[in-house]
Amino acid sequence: MKIKMITLLLLFFSVILVFFCEKQEKIENKAIYQQEATFADSAVLTIKPKPVNYDSLFKVLANLVEAIKENPTDITLRQQLVVAGYDTTWETILAVGFGEPSSKANTQSISQKFAEQAAVADAYRWAVYIKKWHDNPNNPEFSAISTKVQGGRIVAREYLPDGRVCVLIEVKSINIP
Repeated sequence: MKIKMITLLLLFFSVILVFFCEKQEKIENKAIYQQEATFADSAVLTIKPKPVNYDSLFKVLANLVEAIKENPTDITLRQQLVVAGYDTTWETILAVGFGEPSSKANTQSISQKFAEQAAVADAYRWAVYIKKWHDNPNNPEFSAISTKVQGGRIVAREYLPDGRVCVLIEVKSINIP
């Protein structure tokens, strides 16, 4: 009788142990599933832009800038410059600027540095035109802007045979007032 009782008690405790272990496993599995679902919902997708061919864009923008300098009232040229230089998907503006070497510089390297600084300032000026002409290609008139631009970077640079420096800058449109 004692052996039956002990066997019965062992059987009873085994059933209870199995029941509670199974319940605990279900709770743990549910917690893991909820963590996985939360992770899947909170995962951030990163969209990478297509690589930009700066060389060809550099030439297109430089030609358009030179054409606008020759004919500053041509609205079609302004619109072409906006289409080529304003990436509305990423709200980024690419602009070209030209700088002339300084005759006041003592050395050739200093003269080139001044030319590069002038080219960067000119590129920022063209970036402002691109943003403004995106909204209205009639305004502002050529050489009628004054603003400060923050941020941006030089993405390409070219030293021209005539001594000028040409740079391509990239700036976020929100950095242009």
